[in-house]
Amino acid sequence: MRFCDGCGSPKTHISMGGATLCKTCDADVQVEMAELRKEGKPVNVLHIARRRFREQTPAPGTYLLRDIPPKLWSDVEHRAVDDQASVRDVILASLFAYLKSS
Repeated sequence: MRFCDGCGSPKTHISMGGATLCKTCDADVQVEMAELRKEGKPVNVLHIARRRFREQTPAPGTYLLRDIPPKLWSDVEHRAVDDQASVRDVILASLFAYLKSS
């Protein structure tokens, strides 16, 4: 499962420039991309999306997990590559599944 890099929504619409976006974020990012291009500035879709996420999230969570068993972490990384997902997507999918199970 992929998540929007702009808002964290599981309802993704498009992948562009290394970012996965929902319909709403896609439109907003397109506007910002056009403005940057008009000003002759470089465009990095993933940077735009992640910045928007940090700005829109009232208390963005940045967590450091320590003491993850090395084999578990390696297995997760390899599985994510096999599934063409990022480790971030795997962790977010796990959190959504956890909330649904209660």
